[in-house]
Amino acid sequence: MPKVPDYICELPDGRRVRYSLKTRSDSDCYFVCFRDANNRRRELNTGETAKHKAVEAAPQKIVKDYAGVAPKSLSWDEATTLMVEHMTAEKLRAGTIQQYELAIGALRKVFPDSHGPADITPAMAERFKVKRSKMKRGEVELSPRTVEGNLKNLSIAYNWWCKRCKVLSENPFEEVTPPKYDKTPPRIVRPDEKKGLIEWLEKRWQKWRLPSLLLEVKATIGCRIGELCSATPDSLRDGRLYFTSETTKGRRQRACKLPPALYDELKAAAGPTYVFEGFSEQLRGIYKRRGESAHAKTVKAYTPARLKRWIQDEVKLYFTTTGKERFKLHNLRATAMTRAREAGIPVDDAAVAFGCNPATMKQYYLAPDEEAIADSVFDRLGQ
Repeated sequence: MPKVPDYICELPDGRRVRYSLKTRSDSDCYFVCFRDANNRRRELNTGETAKHKAVEAAPQKIVKDYAGVAPKSLSWDEATTLMVEHMTAEKLRAGTIQQYELAIGALRKVFPDSHGPADITPAMAERFKVKRSKMKRGEVELSPRTVEGNLKNLSIAYNWWCKRCKVLSENPFEEVTPPKYDKTPPRIVRPDEKKGLIEWLEKRWQKWRLPSLLLEVKATIGCRIGELCSATPDSLRDGRLYFTSETTKGRRQRACKLPPALYDELKAAAGPTYVFEGFSEQLRGIYKRRGESAHAKTVKAYTPARLKRWIQDEVKLYFTTTGKERFKLHNLRATAMTRAREAGIPVDDAAVAFGCNPATMKQYYLAPDEEAIADSVFDRLGQ
């Protein structure tokens, strides 16, 4: 049986290095024995003759030896696990981390023979863009925006490996430019479109108010659907719905003023833990009144994710069965932001209200009336 090392040295990036101390006949000092970043056996003189002082000196020797050395043998799984550990420690949301993991999975699919992130060169990163752009999801070729997202997330992942985990020294995606594509304006939901969806839901579910209330609140304050499903009763105060930093994407508390009637209805509907937690019991009751006891038994206890998934599935079914022009629930957020712009509210102010970065709001959410803007420019030039 090989000798088990007596000690563990934890590196600044979280890696743990097992080591032992030994003496030699040709020296009075203790030597620290360990495997370096490239898995080579190392023996370094601690310069200490007392064992307790050698124990204190050994980790410093190991940290210095590892500094700036990229472990070429780090596998994809090892590197991803290390990245996730660091991201989790920094309190990144699980959904955000998953996006980086999915991008890494796409990179591994393009280069299946690569052992780990250190194998990817800048030339391969450029090649990834080309090959990824030709891939398909089902019968449909991946959109340039999807490829753009992959490149952005991979660059972020490599920055974590370089700057936070300190296991790599180069980001091969740093200078890769995203594919160019025509930017389409955000989908704006017309009042009649929103009304049609709500009427369909009420007809389908025996005038059940909860789904309609959810959509009306979302359309009014332009919040994210996950934030709304996670709202708690104590977040309803003084005519406002407060979103806590724990539930918002940007980790900033936000207060949204509601119309009095909508606020009162939310207060009346709120359960003890979540505002919309009556969803499960009410859905179960509808199934029972329909005589669909088997469906009633499948309804599980409330979670924000269950309500979010249910309403998204209902919206998909609405468009599938009616053939109406499609929109996503998230388009209600863009619609609210565009309404704010049309009302003359500065983007920076609106960004605070909607919990969005101003640059992101301009790029992805606001739908400018380009014809009106052009008319304004030429009118001024003609003066």
